[in-house]
Amino acid sequence: MNSKKLAIILPGTGYHKDKPLLYYGTKLALEKGYDIQHVDYLECFNGIRYLDAEMAEASEKAYAKTEETLDKIDFSQYTEVVFIGKSFGTLMGARYASEHKVKARHVWYTPVLETYDYGIRGAIAFTGSGDPIADTAAMRVKAEENGVSLHIYEDANHSLETKDTLHNIGILQEAIRLTKEYLR
Repeated sequence: MNSKKLAIILPGTGYHKDKPLLYYGTKLALEKGYDIQHVDYLECFNGIRYLDAEMAEASEKAYAKTEETLDKIDFSQYTEVVFIGKSFGTLMGARYASEHKVKARHVWYTPVLETYDYGIRGAIAFTGSGDPIADTAAMRVKAEENGVSLHIYEDANHSLETKDTLHNIGILQEAIRLTKEYLR
């Protein structure tokens, strides 16, 4: 029997599947023989002002879209499942895997801190010390507690970018290389 593998791609609220981290993460998964399932919930965030109440409502709508998409999948037919998420997408993937008992690996590009609350173990994560929404000190603690391999890029923002374009390409290359090593 051939191994069947599935990669689930979960975007951030403003970082879609065609931006560098998710674009190349998807290409790697394809190279490694994974089927690809994109989750699209970006319309849930149209027009919101990122206030706590609005964000909470949009998050629940996005999670409902995530469930709507992923509940159609027979996970038992796959020998390997990986959630590849960016920012908010890391939270959606961790929550879904936890609540639906999906045995999976996780690639987290600039995860939100709440992602760690789902107790996912063995993930690989990438963040920047210049990310205004990341508490890197708290992430270090939570990553260690959960056995998450956390890679922090000096001065990189929420897109893992700095003011130096060539340096950004190097960060992207390293993050994608480490993702390739992580994927089976």
